[in-house]
Amino acid sequence: MDNFIGPRRTRARLFSEKTFYLEEFYGKSLLFAFIPPTGQRIADFDSLVLTLRELRRNQSRCVVIVSPSALPKLLRRLGRLAPKEPPPIFNPSDGLRSRPYPPDSAVAEIWERLRAGSIVVASMSRDDADDLIVFARELASRLRVFKLLMLERAGGLLDKNGETLSFVEQSRIGRVRRQVRTRARKAIVRAALDALEDGVGSVNLVAPRDVYEELFSFVGAGTLFTEMQYGFVRPVSIDDFEEVEALIVRAQDEGHLLPRSPDQIARILPSCYGYRIGDEHLAGICSLLTEPYRRDRAGEITAMYTLTRFQGEGVAAVLVREILKEAEARHLKYVFACTSEDRVGDFFRRLGFKRASPREVPSAKWRGYDSSRIKRISIFRSNLD
Repeated sequence: MDNFIGPRRTRARLFSEKTFYLEEFYGKSLLFAFIPPTGQRIADFDSLVLTLRELRRNQSRCVVIVSPSALPKLLRRLGRLAPKEPPPIFNPSDGLRSRPYPPDSAVAEIWERLRAGSIVVASMSRDDADDLIVFARELASRLRVFKLLMLERAGGLLDKNGETLSFVEQSRIGRVRRQVRTRARKAIVRAALDALEDGVGSVNLVAPRDVYEELFSFVGAGTLFTEMQYGFVRPVSIDDFEEVEALIVRAQDEGHLLPRSPDQIARILPSCYGYRIGDEHLAGICSLLTEPYRRDRAGEITAMYTLTRFQGEGVAAVLVREILKEAEARHLKYVFACTSEDRVGDFFRRLGFKRASPREVPSAKWRGYDSSRIKRISIFRSNLD
């Protein structure tokens, strides 16, 4: 929109993205599963160590499952973070053909270790990727952890163009699995689906070197599996303002949104809508700015931004439709949007917006506006009367 012009900015973010995720993970349990041969190099654990330090300070509970050959390397890399007690070794065959699995004794042992410290390291009794995938998924389901992270060197899934599939909703997992070629990867995707069906909050497939970025950035680095049906749009609350402002600043830094001062951002927050995926985080935002155009009974759709991870999932369209409902409730005559990107213009055309001239929107829009910039943007308008 008038959002999608202006130079990229690199100023420091007002609020750390990590802060939002630490709040989300506070008091929650996360299970990290290193799928063999991941963990054979000590460097495989560098990002995990940084992650565990943050989560321990955050009073989050962390369970790390590795193969027996990777266990000594993990303990050495953890250093002082390593639990004092010897790690429990689980036989994946114990109780496999009965329920519950893993048996109560395994769950009780995990809990006893968590009571002693917020980090638990455990190992399997043999180096077998299939065993570890099944055991980690079943343990995550029994513990009902907030998040299961499958760590494999290949990282997230790829689409047909070789790009990372950053987000897969539950209803699409079966179709995605059929496109996966290797047996091990198919097993991981199947485990993700089973875990979600069993009540695990979400599942991430990510390379071990990227686990910190996957957990603590809006963009992520791997593939997130979740239940999309939990997505919903609503006006943001004042408790969301910091998160929304951080998203806007990120979009400005990436060159997607028009640079705004903190005061200017503050003026668009009160009428901002957010698309939230369950309890995880905001997937996209959009605002309806009306106060400057009150005499014209018009509104501007602005600050529209969808995280890369959720692009292509229809988030922006749902947000704009909700904005249009709000515009009608405010008895506006029309809404408009400005953009310098063709793809955004095509998006508004698909939603029924028509091209308009600068004279067909409120004159207040252009006060103090760079006249040369007006020539570079396209204006789209939707009449509501």
